This record gives sequence, structure tokens and C-alpha cells, in this order.
Amino acid sequence: MRCGTHDWSISGPLLNIQHKVGPIDGWLARGAALVVVAFPAVAYVTGLFGDVRIWLLMMAMGAVSLHHLTSRWKVVLDQQARTVWRRAGVREALGAKPQPLESFTSVALYMRDKGSTEGLFIAKVYVVALLGPSGALVLSHSDDRDEALSLAQAVARFLGLGLSVEGGQSRSVTARLEEAPLTDERLPDLPAGSSIQFKQDARGLTLELPACGWRPEYAAQAAFAVVIAVGGPLFLLKQWRQMFGMQSAASPVPIIVSTFFVACGAAFWWWVAREATSRWSINASSRGIELTRYGPWRGRKVTRLPASRIQDIDVRDARTKVSRGRGIVIEHDKGRELLGMDLSQEELEWAGIVLRRALATRPGQAPHPQERAAVSH
Repeated sequence: MRCGTHDWSISGPLLNIQHKVGPIDGWLARGAALVVVAFPAVAYVTGLFGDVRIWLLMMAMGAVSLHHLTSRWKVVLDQQARTVWRRAGVREALGAKPQPLESFTSVALYMRDKGSTEGLFIAKVYVVALLGPSGALVLSHSDDRDEALSLAQAVARFLGLGLSVEGGQSRSVTARLEEAPLTDERLPDLPAGSSIQFKQDARGLTLELPACGWRPEYAAQAAFAVVIAVGGPLFLLKQWRQMFGMQSAASPVPIIVSTFFVACGAAFWWWVAREATSRWSINASSRGIELTRYGPWRGRKVTRLPASRIQDIDVRDARTKVSRGRGIVIEHDKGRELLGMDLSQEELEWAGIVLRRALATRPGQAPHPQERAAVSH
């Protein structure tokens, strides 16, 4: 299996992760090392023994080949000895010692450099690491999330540890959706001041998540859209009039450019307003989850996820095109759905738990429909 530039495999009690080296690279590094070792004898025979430049060149070649041969990434997890050994550089190659696995409590998959934005020259890098009280031990990394997730799940199963995905709760890989079913007892109380609405009836559990509202980041982006739509044409017309006179302001060129500014600003403002005022309605039952997103600036969009396709429901670090924070992530076989970015941590944890409980509730276990009327907090 592969994770970025690393190959990993499980052989008995060992899980090995090592840098993938092509045959040409390997032969070049070993060949360079062989030339350096044999050079003194060759130099003595050919009369180059006193040439300082040749010696400097051989020393540089030897340092490069030694670096390539000794600093290749390698990690060995020994399930039987309960140790982990890692070589990630020359220093670790010369003095690497096994560490006890008991010093680590979970496996984590997280994104390195959370402040950067994925683009043409900046790619997201997903890191697989062991976490413990003393810190993190990086095992591998990849810009492919699926590759990194596969390795993280394999390590968690191999060591019998919980897995935390992108800042989510550490839970067993084989029990990501396990939760107590909803029965006749009352649901946990919502955090004080929460505006989440919920009800339970024959269709299952329905959550109504409030709109984000005009938070500072949305208000700032809406103000920027107004500046583009209003300030752009005014500045253009002012400069045009100073350069070409009053009558030239009515010519086709400034009118077309001004219209472009207005259209761009209006489109940006509409997009921000749509994100700020959209709401979520979530219906969850043993059959699956139905997500409905709607609002005054967007039409209703319904996404239906059968229970067989849902892989995880978790509260994680998340990012959208407008903001970043933490939200509820519903992971399924074809991607992920992100919702609730405006909610508090307590509200997110509450919603994540009750959604997993609703999925775990079989029709015969659900409480009587009349016992769960709509409740608003």
C-alpha cells in the first residue's frame, strides 16, 4: 500500500513504513558510495592522490550518497514487542532507539499547515501520527487524504488504539458509529442559549440548525462586495472624466467596465448572503440521513444518504470558502457533508451524539411518536 512517497505493509507482528526508492535512485546512491570508498586506491594508482579538488569532489559525493542511504524515512511498529522505531534523518539513523507504544494513546490524522489554502502551488498535506502525553510522533504524510486515512485506520486497528480524524474525537475504527439507541428516556438537554430545534416522530429525529447570521467575517465580505459594486464604477468614472473629459464618461467603454464591476459585486454579495442565511434541516433514522439546506437566497437542496453509505459522524476541524472552524462532518462513501459551522462546541457535540444515536435506533426501539413533540430552545 502507498501513502504519499512511502510504502507500507503488514507482515505478522510488524507494520513497516518506508520511503519508496526507485531502482535508478538506489543504484546511483550505492554506486556513488562505492566510487568514494574505492577512490583512494584509484587515486594512488592514477597519480591523482595529491589533487585537492578531486578529494573535495569525492568528499561532497560521499556526503550526498551517505545522506541518501541513511536518511530514508522508515518506521517499524512491532506489535509483539510493543515498540515503535523511526528513522527520519541522519541524526535518527545514527542513534534511533525504539520507543514503547504504551507512551501513545491514539492515532491521529490531521492537516499540516491549517492556515494555508490549497491551490496551484500550495497543496494540503495530511499527516498520520501517534499521539501521547509527551507529543506526537509522525509516521507518514501524503497530499492524498484517502491514502493517509487508509494508513491511519490500518495503524489504529493494528495497535488497537482509537483514531482521531482532523481534530475529532478519538474512537475505535471498527465502532465509529456505535452509540446507544434513542429510547423512551429524554434526550440530553441542549446547551443554554442554543437555538437548535428538534423533534422525534415516526420519521425519526429531526434537527433544525439555525442560520449562521451576519457574523463579522460574513459582514466584512458583504461590505467588500458593496465596495466593488459601488466604489469600482465611481472611481473608474472619476478617473475617466479627468483623463478624457465630462462627455467621454457616457461612452461605451466606461459603461461596460462599470457594469462589470456592479455585476461582480452583486454576485459576490448574493453568494455571501446565501451562505449567511442558509439553514439546515436534518432527518436521521435507522434508514439513513436526509439533509436539506434552504434559505431566502437559495433553493431547497436535499441530499439523501442511506445508512449503508454512512461511514462516520464526527465533530472536526473544517474549512469552507468563506470561513473555517469546527463543524459536524458526515462522511460517506462518495465524500463528506459539512454543517453547523456556526454552532458552539457544546452544540456540535450534542448534535453529533444524537445523530449517531438516531442511526442506531431500530424501528422497534424508537419511543412513541407522541412522546417526542417539537421542542425549541
